[in-house]
Amino acid sequence: MPVVATSTAKRRRKLPPLGLVVGIGWLAVAIVISGLADFLPFVRGYDEPVRGAGSYGYGPGADFWFGADRLQRDVFARSVYGARISLIIATTSIFAGLLIGGTLGMIAGYFRGWIDRVISIVADALLAFPAIVIASLMVGRFEALRTSEIEVFGVGFGWASPTWAIVIVFSLLSVAPIARITRAQTLSLSQREYVLAARSLGASTPRIITREILPNIVPVMSSVLFTGIAVLLAAESGLAFLGYSVQAPQVSWGLMIQENREQIEQGWWGTVFPCLMLFLTVLSFNLIGDRVARRFDIREATL
Repeated sequence: MPVVATSTAKRRRKLPPLGLVVGIGWLAVAIVISGLADFLPFVRGYDEPVRGAGSYGYGPGADFWFGADRLQRDVFARSVYGARISLIIATTSIFAGLLIGGTLGMIAGYFRGWIDRVISIVADALLAFPAIVIASLMVGRFEALRTSEIEVFGVGFGWASPTWAIVIVFSLLSVAPIARITRAQTLSLSQREYVLAARSLGASTPRIITREILPNIVPVMSSVLFTGIAVLLAAESGLAFLGYSVQAPQVSWGLMIQENREQIEQGWWGTVFPCLMLFLTVLSFNLIGDRVARRFDIREATL
């Protein structure tokens, strides 16, 4: 008995993996600094030229931690503000995708029949096309609509800035994979004993979905949330690199990489540091998502 008690105590005292701790710490620092960048004294304006810097005149140092870029701007400040834009786009898009795709997935998995077939066909059709191609085309169409005089019910598209266009496009592209994941979970949960018992006791469909099925899907959605943010961060940077994301004077990591890549030999810091911040952020979200998936033994939560 003492041996069993000792082994149990050791299991309880087991520390979380170092990678997970570092990932959570990195995300906490990145979110706090980017959110409070306007009030922090060590963060300059992201579009503020540095006097006397010249074209890549300052490399990484005590005064300019990440150096200056070709337009004499502080790369560290731009990386911090770029984190804000990239994180806002990714998190807003994935939450919208979870709301729409999760709802559709639960409806398809619970009701089955023709409702399931229709939702599955639409999801399969969306998944059949390369996401980056669809995103590029749709963002380009939004830009064309924004500069046109087309109106729908008397409302124009002047509001469709590149940031909002990307959020809408990423939200739509997130719906199909999330709906597939949620549908698979709902199909399994709808045959569990507690769901059958609630149904036999006369519980209404909304109550069964919200009280019996939804709480058991939340762990899966938590894993999808973190993994999806990582995927969308990389996708936004890819679109920015292609010229379809935010435009100056706004800044994102992908835009910084695109602006400085041709002068990487002259000022490597202008490209390397945004890449490094993007890599660490995506890795951190993936580590947390993987940990959540393993904690709840989730096998379907992949994007």
